[in-house]
Amino acid sequence: MRPPRKDSSSLNPKTHKLDNRVTLQWPRKRLNAKPSRPLQQLLECFPPHNAGLGKGGLLLHGDNFDSLSWLLANGYAGSVRLVYLDPPYNSNRTYTSRIRLRGKGQPVLGETTAYDDVWQTADYLQFLTDRLLLLRDLLHADGTLWLHCDHRMQAHLLLLLREIFGAESHLNTVFWRSQTMRGAKVHARFFPHSAQAIHIFRRTPRGRPFWHAPTREIVLTEEAAAAQYMRDERGFFRTSDPGTYSFKRLKSLLAAGRLYAPYGGDVIVDEGVQRVYASNGGNIGVKYHLEKRGRNRYVVTKPVDNLWDDIAGLGTVPGEDENYPTQKTERLLHRILETASRPGELVLDPFAGSGTTLNVAHKLDREWIGCDSSWRAVRTAACRLSRLPTGAAPAQVGGNGDPNPAYDAAEDDARGESGYRIVRIGDGDFVDRRCLRQELHVNSTVDIRLVQDKDRLTVRIVGFHSPQVASLAANKKVALPGDWRVQVRAVLVDPNYDGAALRPALVDAPAGKSALVAGVYSFAQPLQSERRETEHAQSRTVATVIVDVTGEEHLFVDSVPHRETP
Repeated sequence: MRPPRKDSSSLNPKTHKLDNRVTLQWPRKRLNAKPSRPLQQLLECFPPHNAGLGKGGLLLHGDNFDSLSWLLANGYAGSVRLVYLDPPYNSNRTYTSRIRLRGKGQPVLGETTAYDDVWQTADYLQFLTDRLLLLRDLLHADGTLWLHCDHRMQAHLLLLLREIFGAESHLNTVFWRSQTMRGAKVHARFFPHSAQAIHIFRRTPRGRPFWHAPTREIVLTEEAAAAQYMRDERGFFRTSDPGTYSFKRLKSLLAAGRLYAPYGGDVIVDEGVQRVYASNGGNIGVKYHLEKRGRNRYVVTKPVDNLWDDIAGLGTVPGEDENYPTQKTERLLHRILETASRPGELVLDPFAGSGTTLNVAHKLDREWIGCDSSWRAVRTAACRLSRLPTGAAPAQVGGNGDPNPAYDAAEDDARGESGYRIVRIGDGDFVDRRCLRQELHVNSTVDIRLVQDKDRLTVRIVGFHSPQVASLAANKKVALPGDWRVQVRAVLVDPNYDGAALRPALVDAPAGKSALVAGVYSFAQPLQSERRETEHAQSRTVATVIVDVTGEEHLFVDSVPHRETP
């Protein structure tokens, strides 16, 4: 008689090596990536003394495959605690940003391309595979990677991540409700797409990532609380089963007024049999009271699961809008960074975009590195980071022409390190990049006046004309206002320009759509960190970079006689 056939599920996994992995296939698939050997060039450093910072505070401009390769070659392997990436979605779209004059009620002049998201699916998958392999090598042994995507490729990318990191490394997939139904979505067939996915993977199946479980707060009015919760002399409350609480613990909860008996009964304590029960039957419950805030507000704190519908998208948080498409909100990144990283640890965003991850990382005292191939994205992120407290902002002179107290580099050192460094990564000749940009905009006109008065330098921009902005305005039949500042997105001033890297002592990039740059800036000169370098110079070189509302940058270099303080 033939012996009964064994069920494959009962086979010993140590002796039965069945490769049952499900993998994703595409033409010319490669599951290996050889890092490149790119060149580097420091482009910009803010504040000026920021070049000596540690691992964080880096904006890498270039293809992020080269940037990740450069990080691996420069000692960052295994040092990144958290990777958050929000890559292209294979949406078959070209994303644009609006161009509008600054100031209240100013018109939109047109649009500019931010980036293209048009791919063949095989090319898209190989593009991300190459970068995920390098990111795996950069991750700490106990680090996590959070990949943000939408409905188009989330299933493909989940399989790809399982193949690269291991199926056991998949911790969860969060679904974030990024939009509410409005406009065309209300009439969408087969349900509108209102959610995006974030796949969470640890570095290896053996990794033990840090995890600080988040909670969420729900704020209720008194009327709403009354409709959902019971009330006693201490306020509104919910109840929970006491589970395996000891007799002693239940007595202490009763003494604290935190035990509940249903059906209008009382809580009975039987010392003889050491039992606590409800007089009218039913199970006793432990009371958890709502926190009261203000006169008519009550807060419920609940744990967070993998459905995040409590964090608004950018459409309902306009104050954060940096005019960059697909920008994510700070609350989203705040939850991610606080969940999976600690202060002082390194966070990496290889698709930095408008810089939300970097901005939040700085606020939460994390080290950070961001990469982007778009100079527009790098400048947007840098402007955003420049608004964070660094102590580096010199006095900006108001409309009355009276300077505020002078910028003091020694005081800035005492406030602690922050700011950013921009490093160009890639192949090719990087020399004189800024000079080339200056020659490109020979039609730009500016009137900058430099005044050196003893140990103080004042930079006053009297006028500026951008041919790009003027052309767009002419096409729209819009007359440019007399105030040149409506054409300007940001001003950077380096009072000790060396002709290579820009080291601005200030970045004036006001938030929002309406605020205008100051246009007049005052510095204490010479800066203490550069006193010895300039003490024998006959003059100093001042570089002013003006970023117009189209995103174009205009470099103007002037000299001012150097005068030593007696």
